[in-house]
Amino acid sequence: IGSSGSGKSSLVKSGLLPAIYSGFMTVGSNWRVAVMRPGENPIGYLTKELAREGTLYTAVKNSDIPYEAIIESGLRRSEKGLVKVYMDAHLKADENLLIVVDQFEELFRFSKYEKENKLGKSDAIHFIKILLTAAQQIEYPIYLLLTMRADFLGDCAEFRGLPEAINEGQYLVPRMIRDEIREAITGPVAVSQAAISQRLVTRLLNDMDNDTDQLPLLQHAMMRTWDAWYQRNQPDSPIDFEDYEEIGTMKAALSQHAEEAYAELANEREQQICEIMFKALTDKAADARGTRRPRSIADLSQLTGATHAEVIRLIEIFRKAGRTFFMPPPNVALTDQSILDISHESLMRVWQRLVKWTEQEARSGDVYMRLVNSATLKELGQRGLLRNPELELTLKWKDQNKPTPKWAEGYKGHFEEAMTYLEDSRQQDLK
Repeated sequence: IGSSGSGKSSLVKSGLLPAIYSGFMTVGSNWRVAVMRPGENPIGYLTKELAREGTLYTAVKNSDIPYEAIIESGLRRSEKGLVKVYMDAHLKADENLLIVVDQFEELFRFSKYEKENKLGKSDAIHFIKILLTAAQQIEYPIYLLLTMRADFLGDCAEFRGLPEAINEGQYLVPRMIRDEIREAITGPVAVSQAAISQRLVTRLLNDMDNDTDQLPLLQHAMMRTWDAWYQRNQPDSPIDFEDYEEIGTMKAALSQHAEEAYAELANEREQQICEIMFKALTDKAADARGTRRPRSIADLSQLTGATHAEVIRLIEIFRKAGRTFFMPPPNVALTDQSILDISHESLMRVWQRLVKWTEQEARSGDVYMRLVNSATLKELGQRGLLRNPELELTLKWKDQNKPTPKWAEGYKGHFEEAMTYLEDSRQQDLK
């Protein structure tokens, strides 16, 4: 557990996982590991990782056995689903299974979506149950590791048994001290057989403040500074102030880099598609803390009114080598069903254009939610039609934002009812 940008995922992927593969655990070095994120389909994503070749089974690619279907059916069957799936794989007695659920806070957004849309099922609750059941039993070597933003810790109380389990195994990622940050700056430079001036190291350390996102911002600034130094083509000179200032320093490096990508958009239509796409991938209306909202390419195409090819072209501009603004990374081919996500929350808070877009989207969502609530109350006979100035403001919102049924799905839905209520209010005002 730790704040956004404190290095939770890095600690797990670059620290813990290499350590367990090396045998630095009392239960041995023979590990099968599934790393996943809940997203909008937690059981589905767990299924995919467990079905991946080398996790529970070998020779998956050339097999006619429908591993994914079998595993998902097993997971959904009961609270012991994960244990049953492990048993069915017939692994050797010394083979441990580790489930890593990265960015666990995504599950809370998914749970809220299930409740608001009354889907008639609760995959979020079942997902928690199969994880807890597997972690609490001692017959089989199944282990569970979560990474989660600390500001979502209180949300765990929503699920029975989860707070108790977290209390037993909680680890709060500590803030790096100055010498550790110094090592994070100078170590990679030394490995690359280059040099960095001591005065730049001191400046970088001083530019680190107490806000969140400092480690991702430092990482990004160092990557950009290295590129600037490399392009200067003076390998005998150290990385220095001129390289760091060229990329905007830590304060503006990320925003400046994103603006460079935005400037590559060909025309106003592409800029509009880009704006709608980024607004769809961020969520501040439902939660003031701000969270990412992964979407499929097909969803983004519907939302933007663009073809799949147009959407993918824009995505490639923002995720090409050296620009990791989107996940999956550039080496993963995109299809209609690919799930796109912003690479880190820091982009939502530092890229000034996206900050503005996110605030606009949050306000737009608030207006729509009030309209839906008013329409519902009208149906219940608890309020009348809209009147000015509320009516005029809502009509102006509709004209400026041009909401669609697909966009409304990201909030409460009920698009037709809300638009009918708004039109009835407009007609009454004209009389």
